[in-house]
Amino acid sequence: MFIRPIDALMPRLGRQFGGKATGLAALVRAGFPVPAAYALSREAADEAYARVLPSGRLAMLGDGPAREAQSAALREKIMALSLAPALERELTRTLSLLRAASAESVAVRSSSTVEDHALASAAGLFSSTLNVRDEAALFEAVKRAWASLLSPAALSYAATVGTMDDAGMGVVIQAMVPADAAGVLFTENPLTGDPDEIVIHASFGLGTQVTEGHCTPDTFRVDKRTGFVRDRVIAHKTTRIASAKSGGVIEQPVHAWEADVQSLDEHVLSQLTVLGKRIEEHFGEPRDVEFAVAGDTVYVLQSRPVSARRTLAPDHGAGGSRGLRARLGFGGSSKQKPRAGGHGDPSTLLWSNLNVGEVLPGVATPLTWSALAGFAEQGFREALGALGCKVPKGARLLGSFRGRIYLNLSELEGIAAQVPGLRSSHLLLASSAGKDLARTAHDALSAQDGKQSNVILRLPGVARRLASAHLGFEQRYARFESAFAFERARIDRLDLRILPGAALDETLSDVERLLGQTGALLAQAYGGLVAALLPLRSALALLAPGDAPAVQSALLSAIEDVESAGPGREVLSVGRTFNGDPGAREKLMAGVSSMAELPAGPAFAALERLLDRYGHRAVREVELAEPRWRENPRFLLDAVRMQLLHEAHGLDSLGLLERRVEVLREQADVALRKLPAPTRPALRGVLSVVRRYVRRREELRSQLAHVLGMFRRVALDASRRMLVREPELGIDPAFMLTASELHAFLRGELRSVRALTVLRKRQYARDLSLPDPPDTFIGYPPPPALVPPPMACAERLTGLAASAGLVEGRVRVLRSPETSVEPGEILVVTAADVGWTPLFVTAGGLISELGGPLSHACIVAREYGLPAVVSVRSATRALKTGDRVRLDGSAGTVELLGHA
Repeated sequence: MFIRPIDALMPRLGRQFGGKATGLAALVRAGFPVPAAYALSREAADEAYARVLPSGRLAMLGDGPAREAQSAALREKIMALSLAPALERELTRTLSLLRAASAESVAVRSSSTVEDHALASAAGLFSSTLNVRDEAALFEAVKRAWASLLSPAALSYAATVGTMDDAGMGVVIQAMVPADAAGVLFTENPLTGDPDEIVIHASFGLGTQVTEGHCTPDTFRVDKRTGFVRDRVIAHKTTRIASAKSGGVIEQPVHAWEADVQSLDEHVLSQLTVLGKRIEEHFGEPRDVEFAVAGDTVYVLQSRPVSARRTLAPDHGAGGSRGLRARLGFGGSSKQKPRAGGHGDPSTLLWSNLNVGEVLPGVATPLTWSALAGFAEQGFREALGALGCKVPKGARLLGSFRGRIYLNLSELEGIAAQVPGLRSSHLLLASSAGKDLARTAHDALSAQDGKQSNVILRLPGVARRLASAHLGFEQRYARFESAFAFERARIDRLDLRILPGAALDETLSDVERLLGQTGALLAQAYGGLVAALLPLRSALALLAPGDAPAVQSALLSAIEDVESAGPGREVLSVGRTFNGDPGAREKLMAGVSSMAELPAGPAFAALERLLDRYGHRAVREVELAEPRWRENPRFLLDAVRMQLLHEAHGLDSLGLLERRVEVLREQADVALRKLPAPTRPALRGVLSVVRRYVRRREELRSQLAHVLGMFRRVALDASRRMLVREPELGIDPAFMLTASELHAFLRGELRSVRALTVLRKRQYARDLSLPDPPDTFIGYPPPPALVPPPMACAERLTGLAASAGLVEGRVRVLRSPETSVEPGEILVVTAADVGWTPLFVTAGGLISELGGPLSHACIVAREYGLPAVVSVRSATRALKTGDRVRLDGSAGTVELLGHA
């Protein structure tokens, strides 16, 4: 007897009936709503394989092209087989029993012995046939499931996970659910690893569109503890998959009126949330659950482990699962009670990416998020600690919405309130913030510790304490710098290609430790900078009322030896070298895209020096998947070419930059001399500390970029190793894993990454396709329109004054760095980091949607004397290339003068 009722299967029979069948049996025994089903033993398939396979063993097949040809021929033979009469009778009886139980049709699902494991699920590799209505179709569907074990992808998977010798195929025959909607539920966020968040993907009709990635589903992110929907993205649905009357499935159009209606109502969402929690509690691990909804009833179609989530080593340096969980800030229990302070209700939390979005604008890959979310969270904790704030255990400072990183301002405000006079707006203004969030800073600072006059009286003592604290930081930095240089050189010398997996895993741990050390010191530099800026701003608010922001901007401009300003200056210097090397200049102007195309000589050597010093940098350099300039120097080559074109028209960019800087230094001296003479020595002392912290912060940001480059090298080599095992994975699969999963792969614990990468690529592509959520919102972002409506340009835009100066010019809206910028054009960007700075040297001004006065890009803008306004909401949509504007970097305004 080959077929048994699903509820009659016991765990010990798992190898006989396959992973899907035993998983369903466990669900049925636990009382979950599973449609009636029967399981066909692998013995039936083994008999079929024995009739067509050499020696009856999959392991006897060849490899590469030979395996592909063999498997195609064997699949044809399986489909041509006649089933044994006894098996046909069992299948016919099974169909009759399911019909008697009110099933109009059945789903025939593969149940391989090599799927639904904790380390690898094999999701999507094997065959499922829906809406089977008669015996003949049932016989064909069973053979199709058997044949799917012989596909090249399935054979490669079985070999990878080391189960080729014992791979078998059971089959599940399950009552078909006439689904109004269906989809997949993850009991922890599969992209970020957040264990306190349930993620649900759903669409109208049968679930195949969702599970196979053929539609853009509705997505719901639900707080596991409260059931609150943190975020919902309702897709524009044009089709649904439905059962055809004659059998099989058909694609039907969705009525226009329901295309933008969410596929799951609030009652069903609540049911699914409770169901997901119960399933996770029953199995004791995060689960991936396929479901179908008919009317108000939710059915569970199958459940498997969320691959590799619970099998990772305890804490492997900074990369183990416990370390990752702590670094992501998700260490609290899902049953944790909300803390006092009014921030326990998720619907009241204020989120913003105005301050963190500039560091990593757009969607982050899973590897970047896992490596840096915890790093950023720890950075905030270090910085707050430096200001005397204690961050409560379990505090969640960061969150991810549609793949973008956001800061929990409600949490931050509660923490800042521990220090009298300190507000979250102070912290945000010191790094970056929107004007609406920062406008109370002046009043709060003026009221700090009582009377305003106390600020001046305490200034000399404050200056001495800051200098003492800074001296301690400088000593720590000196020790770090020496150790960092040694470790960096050691890791850079390694040939990762020849390292065994365990050694590459240890190298990744070394890089993560270096990341943690660099991040901790960077956070201390940030905290020291905030601490030094507070008394400086307080003093200027009293000494230069009404003009304090402009005075501060002048005092913080033209700080010498700022590391982040180096790439742009170096590009100008390299341009001059090309003018003295006619052969190299001719080649460059002809449009070369690589160093190999340039002749040896002074220009080539100058470019090599540029790459030696700054080749570790890039646009969006915090994103690990972004190539570094050393890997792809085309942007720098184009930037040098642009400078040569400008100079051919009489523009001396380097000379102009040097004159700008000289003017800025003179303005800083004038601004200081205008302040009362008795306060100048103390102000100079405080200002000296602020400037030194700015330099150190930019140096540490450069060192952070070095570490991220090392991380990227390890990930690229891991990707190479993954593709050797599973060639179908596509480009750079390691970036679709978390850091813990990457460790598991390198240690040999995660043999196949196919299911994980398919899932993550699908979600990543989905997030990329969505417009950015609002920069600031309460609770969760509003549902996005998939095609944003056109935005009319206002006559006047406002933001934060970032770099002083008044300029008029033509706008150039940039979605990505381009080198077709004309001299004097005003750049309009979503966010700018150090990777954009080679474009700053000849631009006329900068307008950015994100960022703040002390962001990295704004520091460089002031170094170059480039007028800049940041936190200008929707600037890239409100302005168009060719528009003429007047930019006032002192007032933080942009005035439209004329349309393109």
